[in-house]
Amino acid sequence: METKHLIAVEKWTLALSAVAIAVAVLALGRHAAFGVTMGALLMALNAWALRRIGARAFRTFKKPGAAILLFNLKMGVLLALVWLIIRYLHVDPIAFVIGISVFPVAIVIVAIRHALRTNDEEPTNG
Repeated sequence: METKHLIAVEKWTLALSAVAIAVAVLALGRHAAFGVTMGALLMALNAWALRRIGARAFRTFKKPGAAILLFNLKMGVLLALVWLIIRYLHVDPIAFVIGISVFPVAIVIVAIRHALRTNDEEPTNG
């Protein structure tokens, strides 16, 4: 995986988060819209952190051990935030899962776009 893929995943996550929040605010009740918003915002933060950690890991670390540790720490923080949001903010769990789903959807979109790209469309470094 290259940093360009992480940047693409971040951009798609932000775009899908904005769409999910807008649809939730317009179509759902206040409680459900809050759940979608919290999930989408958490995944936008996750995508941003993934890009930042990934870019630094690709640049800095020669051995994957330190990078894997950073990704595991990020995952631990993410899980703690999910628990705190569900426990103390009392969000609608179904709406929260809908908000969280923007991240895997963004990953699938980037993967499909990458797979469908032809060799002529590959950017050159020259």
